[in-house]
Formats: sequence, structure tokens, C-alpha cells
Amino acid sequence: MKELFPRRGLPNVIQKLENWETVTVVYFGGSNTRSEGYRVMTADWLREQYPQADIRCVNAGIDGTGSDLGCARLERDVLRHQPDLVFVEFVGNDGGVPESKARIEGIVRQIRKMSRFTDILFVYTLKERDVALFQSGEYQKGALMQEEVADYYGIPSIHLGVAVSHLVSEGKLIFTSGADKSIPGAIVFTHDSIHPTIPEGHQIYTDTITRSFEKMRELLGHLGRVEHNLPQATLVPANPWEYATMLPLDGHAHLSAGWSYVTPDDSALARKYDWLFSGLWRAVDPGEAITVQFEGTHIGLFDIGGPDSGRLKVTVDGGDPFLVDRFTLYNDHNRNQYVFLPELPNGKHTVRFEIDTEKTDKAAVFEACGNERSIEHVRQHPDWYDQTVIQLGKLLLVQPPLV
Repeated sequence: MKELFPRRGLPNVIQKLENWETVTVVYFGGSNTRSEGYRVMTADWLREQYPQADIRCVNAGIDGTGSDLGCARLERDVLRHQPDLVFVEFVGNDGGVPESKARIEGIVRQIRKMSRFTDILFVYTLKERDVALFQSGEYQKGALMQEEVADYYGIPSIHLGVAVSHLVSEGKLIFTSGADKSIPGAIVFTHDSIHPTIPEGHQIYTDTITRSFEKMRELLGHLGRVEHNLPQATLVPANPWEYATMLPLDGHAHLSAGWSYVTPDDSALARKYDWLFSGLWRAVDPGEAITVQFEGTHIGLFDIGGPDSGRLKVTVDGGDPFLVDRFTLYNDHNRNQYVFLPELPNGKHTVRFEIDTEKTDKAAVFEACGNERSIEHVRQHPDWYDQTVIQLGKLLLVQPPLV
């Protein structure tokens, strides 16, 4: 199996590096990108290869997030840095959902609209469940969808699972640690089936990326400046995701009287997440609501969930209400999270989010997935869980032009 599909390569960033110019590299993805793993290691390698270039690297990874949020946050986290190269890593968190292709295309088109000279590189991480696929000669479903986008726009891609699966087959690597999986001298790749160990696991990813970079440098490093293509027609018909955006709630939503705005100056939680939000809109009582009027196809919320999270009763254009629970099976601690409502016809909409009176049976959520540690946490902190708190950071919208 091929690990590298070079396509049009990385001609512009390579030329700038070889000319000792200033280069900005943005690493855009989920937790594997945010960690101090391949992101840091590949940046160090680039600086070793090009010691006279001024290489500036931006960490635009956010744990537990996919390409849908990526489309919305692209301006703030990527485009404003005017990157020369953007790593895009969302296969793991997208999970192979059909919508992923449209969202990845939305990311590409936003970057290309900013600059036709910015190079893009897709990197595909893997989970333990993917190893058997690679061993049988198949790529992940999510990677294959992104490959369609890569083909259409001439973007190079790297399948990081090829080298990992070879090492597993050779008995040189244990994918996930465990007493029943011990192999003398073998590298342990992850402890949780998803996140590579640092440095050992991420070193394999890094070696694959740098090996691929060297091949692209040999193949395409001397073409001169290349203007990348941006076809007028999208690969996914009527794809709205290049028009995704992330906005503050104030000025774009009407909030009932019970909402308060907490900042890093007066909230420990807001301080913890000040790298994501300048502050949080917080409400604790059932009946408190926000109402948003917008034109577009999608609306969502970027928020902080935790043991105290409640659920929202949502109405769209005066229709029947439905529930969106902001407490999830991961909320035995505070964490950033987000939700998009189902797609709407492109047009004017009014959406109301109201804190629901009834509470989620949070212990039952943990029991359903057999999480004994979290069940015990509910027992130890019943008052923390017996709340209906909602804490909002940003409004997410997809707003294509009205035809």
C-alpha cells in the first residue's frame, strides 16, 4: 500500500524554505495535532533541514473536534495567520461520516479563497480498529472520502497507518498496551487505542511525514511558485461548508435575563478555556433561553460541558420542540464540545434554545457504556451532577449565498 500520494506536492512552501524565507506552518486538527507529538517533531525536523529559514508554527488543534467545527473556526485559527502550509488532520474525529467529504472540501475552499499559493497537506491518523483494514490492504473509509477531495484539488496526502500496520504485522509494535499483549522489545504505540505515545508512537508518524516530505521535495521541489486550482464547481454538489463561520453570541443572539457573561477575570473555568473563548455565557435555570435569527443551512453551539450540564429544548421556525443534551458520556469532567443541528433549507430561520426543566439521568448515561469510574464520580459528587447549567462560548453558522 502506498503511504504517500504526492499529487501537486508542496512546491510553494518548499521553495520558500530553500530560499531561507519566513514560513508559517499551521497544524489544524484534533487531539493528535494538539498534543506535543508529530506537530512538534515535524517542526523540529523542518528547522533542522532549513536552519536559516524563519519557520513559525501554529498549534490549531482542538481535542475532540472534527472538520465541521474546523470549517467554522478556520478564519480565527488558521487563515488569520496567512499560512504557507496547512496540515489538515480530521480523519479520526470525523469517524467516516458521509458529511466529512463536504466539510473537508469546505476547509480546502476557504484556504484557497484566501490564497491560491498556500500549500495543503492531508494527514490520516489511525485507531486500533483500522489496523486490520490496513493489513487487508484497505484504507479507512474516512480517508477514502478525503482522497476524493485531495484528487479534485491536487492536494498531497499521507496515510500514517501504512507504516504502523507493517510494524504490527512484523511483531515490532503493540498498538495498544495491555498485559495480554506483551511482546519483548516491541514499541507500544498507544495506551488508549487512539493517541500515540510520546515520543515513540508519534515518532513513527513523524518519520512517515518527513520521509514523504523528502520525496515531494525531490519530485516537485523545483517547479517554482505554483498557483493551486480552485474550480468554480464544488466536488460535493451545493456544498455550503465553505461558508461556515464562528461568531460571538452577543450581537447575534437574543439572550433571556438569566444569562450572565463570565470572563477569565472572575471564573476559573473561563480562565481554563481562555485559549478558546474570551468569556462564557452562563445560565443555570430551566426556562432561560437564547433565540437566533439567521440566514443559512446550519446552526450550532460551541460550549463547555461538564457534570453540571443540562439539556436544551430546541424549536426551529416554530416547529415541534426536540431535545439536545449538552451532557454527554464524556462529561465526568469539564471539556470543550460543540453541536450542530440537522441541516436546514437555505433561507431565513429562527431557532430557540431553552434550558429544559427535566434533567438527564446522568448515572444511567455512564451505566449504559459501562463506565464504572464515572458512575463512582456521580456517587461522590451528586450535587455537581444535579444541575442544568449551560455555558456557551460561540455561535456556529453556515451561511451560503441565497440563490
